[in-house]
Amino acid sequence: MAKVSEFKLQHKMSKSFLGVQTPEDLKRVIDEGNFRELVQISEAYQDKRIVEIAQQIYDGKHRVVLIAGPSSSGKTTTAKKLCTQLKVLGLDPLYMGTDDYFVEREQTPLDENGKYNFEDLDAVDVELFNDNIIGLLKGREVDLPTFNFMTGHKEYGKRITSIKRSQIIVIEGIHALNDELTPHIRQHQKFKIFVCPVTALKVSKESGVDPMDHRMLRRMVRDYQFRGHSAKATIDNWPSVRKGEEKNIFPFKDSADVAFNTSHIYEIPILKRHAEPLLKSIKADEPEFEVASKMLKFLEEFPVYDDDSVVPNDSIIREFIGGSTFAAEDPETGKKTFVGGNWFWRNLQNYFKDKHEELKEKREEFAEKHEETKKELMEIHEELIDNLEEAAKDDVESVIRGEGETVVK
Repeated sequence: MAKVSEFKLQHKMSKSFLGVQTPEDLKRVIDEGNFRELVQISEAYQDKRIVEIAQQIYDGKHRVVLIAGPSSSGKTTTAKKLCTQLKVLGLDPLYMGTDDYFVEREQTPLDENGKYNFEDLDAVDVELFNDNIIGLLKGREVDLPTFNFMTGHKEYGKRITSIKRSQIIVIEGIHALNDELTPHIRQHQKFKIFVCPVTALKVSKESGVDPMDHRMLRRMVRDYQFRGHSAKATIDNWPSVRKGEEKNIFPFKDSADVAFNTSHIYEIPILKRHAEPLLKSIKADEPEFEVASKMLKFLEEFPVYDDDSVVPNDSIIREFIGGSTFAAEDPETGKKTFVGGNWFWRNLQNYFKDKHEELKEKREEFAEKHEETKKELMEIHEELIDNLEEAAKDDVESVIRGEGETVVK
């Protein structure tokens, strides 16, 4: 089983990349014009690790590969690159996520605040998931669901799939390392991968880069690029993200067969160019300012590299800065984005946009009817006043003529 020590071993090996161990070393490499070479070496090392993992899966004759890791670990790119290497070995993997296996909306568990909790395992239709996986492994034709986030229900008939007995299934998801997600799949069929970025860089002799800060930096850039979120929103949501990780991901990391370090020795100078303006936009009177100031102080230690073109299009870093080979073009923005997550957020935004337009139309319709009703009431009011005035005039004239005892009020 993989342990944290495996990460430490990978860090030790990464320190030999052009002698880069500190931010000062990164600045030296940039000044000497060797940054592109550093990128190439770091990428080549990571690709080598993916090739090794693919060979382990092939040699072990595993049928189900399960990939999990905390937020902004680069899970999607890791899974896609692994699938490519498995194809080289002739395994022709089927790539799947767990997002299509949410329970129906009315069955979704609630958190302590009464909001839908999509992160707990109870939010996943575990029985259906296992039935589908076992059916595929046995060579049966399976109707894989597609979860409609707008309606809150699974839809069928769109992905009727089968695989050969020689094929394998690669699954990425929050609970992938938790055996409670796959209780009906035999242990020897499973191969688990825990992914997480833990950089070898040292900010000082005493301390390295905090992995939490590293991941939040990645997420901040990605959220702005693909989800339209400000740095303020990312910081505000971070405690909730961390809470979910501590419950659903980190407790199972040591059950993995392999730990894969997704960090790159060169990435912070690339991320700095994207993140710094976002952090500086947070005002001093806002509650997120303290965290933003801490992040800006951390980034001050690092040089900036302005040319994203040095980053290969199949790099994990492209998952955050954009332009990934493994992404599809968004028809609305023209940007290269990750279809899965972007589809969800795009449709969620469109859902609320549609609701907003619907409410706006109803408000305008109400305002129009209100004006019509107001106009009608004014006409009725004026007519009543005229009638009263006419009646009062007739009564006064009648009294004057002595034709009655009507009392004029």
